[in-house]
Amino acid sequence: MIHYLKITNFGPIKDEVVLDFEVGEVGESEAYEVEMPDGRRLLKLGYIYGANASGKTTVLKAFDFLRKLLLKPKSDKAFELDFDPFFFRDSPYTIPSDFELSFYVQDVRYIYNLKFNKQGVLHERIVYYQTAKPTELFTRITDPEKRLAKIDFGSRIRVPARERDLLEANTLHNNTVIGAYARTNVDIAELEKLNLWFNQYLLGMISASQDLTHLTTSYFDHNPLIGKWISTFLHKADNQISKVNISDYDISVPYEDPLLDLYPKVISQGSFPMETVVRSDKGTGKGELKYYGGGSIQRKIDFIHKLNNQDYTLSIQSESNGTKRYFGLGGALYEIIHNPHMLCIDELETSLHPDLMKHFLQVFLLNSTNSQLLITTHNVSLLDNQDFIRKDALWFSEKNNEGAMNLYSASDFDSSVLRKNASIINAYKVGKLGAKPNLGSPFLTEG
Repeated sequence: MIHYLKITNFGPIKDEVVLDFEVGEVGESEAYEVEMPDGRRLLKLGYIYGANASGKTTVLKAFDFLRKLLLKPKSDKAFELDFDPFFFRDSPYTIPSDFELSFYVQDVRYIYNLKFNKQGVLHERIVYYQTAKPTELFTRITDPEKRLAKIDFGSRIRVPARERDLLEANTLHNNTVIGAYARTNVDIAELEKLNLWFNQYLLGMISASQDLTHLTTSYFDHNPLIGKWISTFLHKADNQISKVNISDYDISVPYEDPLLDLYPKVISQGSFPMETVVRSDKGTGKGELKYYGGGSIQRKIDFIHKLNNQDYTLSIQSESNGTKRYFGLGGALYEIIHNPHMLCIDELETSLHPDLMKHFLQVFLLNSTNSQLLITTHNVSLLDNQDFIRKDALWFSEKNNEGAMNLYSASDFDSSVLRKNASIINAYKVGKLGAKPNLGSPFLTEG
């Protein structure tokens, strides 16, 4: 599980901000918490509130950027890293960026330090804690002029010289050691464990506009039990929906849409896995559902509505945006409930009723074990649920006069601002907690 992520000089983030999942309150809901072997308790859920363009999505993008850097290494030295530093200062590209990730793998705590710029990785180091003192796994330093990486393993890590040299040769200046290891034919048990964990645990980011239909339909191929689960899940959104039927194969559909070329651009936002397994009458083959609702081929998805003991079938295209959104999110929710993952969702409330969004979060908290969910939202009504939301899971983003983002937790406020049992929503509405747009008068002046 993730303990914390520290971020410096990344997008609107200038000075270090910390997103910390460590429990900071006593006597709150245990459904939020997971205890680590060393006694540290971590939260399964975090919320980030803030005005538009306050930088809250940047925290999610930082997790997604790190995921791609670790799991999708560059294949050419010419490629730059896909990020921008804090712009509002002199010579922004000359100042390096920093991440520090604290996380647990198989009951052991690790800390990963990463320093980078647009050209590549400058320095990285991983230590782990089997005792109170840290043990070094490796340190990597890059010569920025020669663009060559040097890797030194800790004294307790036994790596044959040939394998170390081969890994070092494959660690391009714009790759991480973990990323290079995934592309190198060597066997280093300590790196293998971390590579597998990062692959399995970090799912990436779901954007507000991303269509997840392809994801949920893919689960029907892999697991025949998910159909009943998704049908029950959707029944909460619309109690007239009794069942979802998905065809076992792709159906050719004559379809013309002038916006067809835009679909890949919309669907590819975020980094949730796009690949799925599709079946046909010729057997099972691996393919990619590139389009939902368009293209020469599409999956047939029907929703069965029961009214007055009579079943009526509607295609997914005929359902509301909220129902389609909830169906898409259902696959992601099923995955993080049944397997340990970290998932980021931007503006979870998109097309969802506030009560439905709360139900989604409750289902996650009460049914997941070692997964974590980090969301951004504008759903202020959720703050009114004192019995549900907790201060140490609640974060706010706000930009200062320099255009730099500040990130702070509701638990950071003392009793003079936010008393123990005070209304969070009232404190937020009157501006005590910040992170609100400064709108001023609705009258516009000319000139």
